[in-house]
Amino acid sequence: MSTRGQSVCSCGSVGRARAPSRRALSSLSTRRGERSASRDDVSSKFLVLGGGEAARSRKVVAPLRCSQKTNESSPMPSTTTIALDNYTDIVNNMAKSVLLGLKDNLTRMEVEFPPVLESDAYKNSSDVYIDANVQFAIALGRVLQEYERKVKIILPDENEVRRAEKIFGQALDMYENISLGSLTGRGDVISDAIEGVKSAFSFLDGQGGQKSKELDDEANTYIVINASCSELLDLRDFVNKKREALLEEQGGSIPLGWEEYKDEKSGRSYYYDTRAKSTTWERPVENEPAVILMNLELETLRGDLGLIAFPPKEMHWEFLSSFKPVYFIRQRDYSKTITESPYLVNYSGAIYREYPGDWQVLLEEKLGGRKYRPIRSSEDRYTLFEAKETMMEEMGLKSDETPALKFLRTGYQTCTWWEDPKDYDRETSDNWRK
Repeated sequence: MSTRGQSVCSCGSVGRARAPSRRALSSLSTRRGERSASRDDVSSKFLVLGGGEAARSRKVVAPLRCSQKTNESSPMPSTTTIALDNYTDIVNNMAKSVLLGLKDNLTRMEVEFPPVLESDAYKNSSDVYIDANVQFAIALGRVLQEYERKVKIILPDENEVRRAEKIFGQALDMYENISLGSLTGRGDVISDAIEGVKSAFSFLDGQGGQKSKELDDEANTYIVINASCSELLDLRDFVNKKREALLEEQGGSIPLGWEEYKDEKSGRSYYYDTRAKSTTWERPVENEPAVILMNLELETLRGDLGLIAFPPKEMHWEFLSSFKPVYFIRQRDYSKTITESPYLVNYSGAIYREYPGDWQVLLEEKLGGRKYRPIRSSEDRYTLFEAKETMMEEMGLKSDETPALKFLRTGYQTCTWWEDPKDYDRETSDNWRK
């Protein structure tokens, strides 16, 4: 069963959320021109990939490719070839997508792409993987600081922070508005004690590096990297703690541009963003800092939810569902046996999204060439099963398949538990699939 094409409230209430008032629609109409203009401002600018006044004076720039958002699903997307091995393009397009998300007041975003090209790119125990994510986070921070964002790169614990400071300390010292921090603010007991002694002597020598602590209260953008499934609890507490502090300061009011409604079935309040044309169960917060989850492999982490010693499945419905993928690459290799020569067909494809554009299914033009062409697009996120079926259809591998053979190939279950439409009403938001 699929709800693709249906109208689904962003708070997860399929077909039961009250429509916005005429005033809300009027407000949206008057802001469309402003929103379009703000996107054009970001898309037409050249993002500086170096930080500070020296970089600005040198005009070291790289143009960013722009994606256009459509209002309806399009079976035939742009035929522009997309290279998934060009990390200059990846960083540029990732930064542009994040900036457009910030322009649209998104405060919870996901960025996902292979940080390394090796076959173990998704094994987060690898130091190569961990260090690559730190480098990409710094690269994104360098762009964001040019747009008056104070960035804090968040690692799982203080042990990871100390390691990153040793490796990337000199690079971080070049940028005034980029610092490191952790979800927990602590490491293991012995390491914390040793670092405490070192910090005391550094302070007495006048060398105390307090940049990270000084920026903690000033940061308005957090880039979270290298967190595991068990550390999602720390991530949720980290985000909620900052949100609750701002809610307390805000009191009973809601920010400008938001409207409050009552859900007729549950009686709960939900909130409509007249600028982004989206709804949420969560009360909006004025000046809420942006949290960007970078390369956490949320699809993999969701698969562990509910298992022994891991967070429950509610972690997805109540928290992870609120993060919108603004830049997303999920590549997969496939093979299919056929009844004639060459008997085995190997092919590669990917699910791709570049905000505010649609979700796309990509198919590799030449196996191993890492050049992909879009073959289908949709406003809704594709499941891995849907993406694979689309690729097979494009290659003509389904033409002679009977319903019985299809069932033997796919089985009964064609989606993961978090993709199952029957549980959409349990989600705090549908941002993760829009």
